[in-house]
Amino acid sequence: MMKKKLLSSVLILLLVSFVLAAYNAFNGNPVSKQLSKTALEHYLTDRYPEKNLRIDEGSYNFKFAEYTFEVTDISDQKRSEPYVFSLRGFIKPEVYADGIYDENLNEPLMERLGSEASKEIKTLISKSINNVEDVDVYLEVLKEKIKDDAKWEKSIHLNGPMQIHILLDAANADRESVYNTSKKIHRLLNKEGYDYEYVSINANIFDGEDVKDEDIGYVKYSTSFEKNTDIKLRDVEEENQ
Repeated sequence: MMKKKLLSSVLILLLVSFVLAAYNAFNGNPVSKQLSKTALEHYLTDRYPEKNLRIDEGSYNFKFAEYTFEVTDISDQKRSEPYVFSLRGFIKPEVYADGIYDENLNEPLMERLGSEASKEIKTLISKSINNVEDVDVYLEVLKEKIKDDAKWEKSIHLNGPMQIHILLDAANADRESVYNTSKKIHRLLNKEGYDYEYVSINANIFDGEDVKDEDIGYVKYSTSFEKNTDIKLRDVEEENQ
């Protein structure tokens, strides 16, 4: 009888744990929400001390495992819409999206400078790497930080390091050759003094019966690296079609 009661208690405990875990995965929990709100309060105080900001509604987005909060600028009488902030991390939540910062980005200038940087970097690496298909650069510039007619140059003052995506042709390539190419790209970018956060590389197959879109093909190998991180062969992943 005692064994049956013990077994029943264990099963109930497991069931309750499963239900709580499932609920937490889809709805979050009060403790994590309060930690996120407190982290956001500190962030707003440090980042925007000149503004009178009020944290309003908060909700959990299970798709991205993040808490989203609406923030109202009380001192701005002309603005009716709140800013949206999101935080990720349950134990030590950090701001992932800053609505005030995002709204002040100069997107047309970012797009133009990013395009100019992409062309420059593609020209650079194509001199020693013959299977470069495309280079795409994402960078951020705040409004009124740089003149709208500014031209791209490596010394331009951006709001943080840029992010670079490189597309290679994987025809006749294997994992080791993609690894060696990635190392070469890493050396070239660092030698030329580019300020970047990370580089992602896809080596795609563009020809064959399995290719549905010849413009993008399908990913055969992928890897990424940060500016001051050495690349290892194990970092190159072979993707499924």
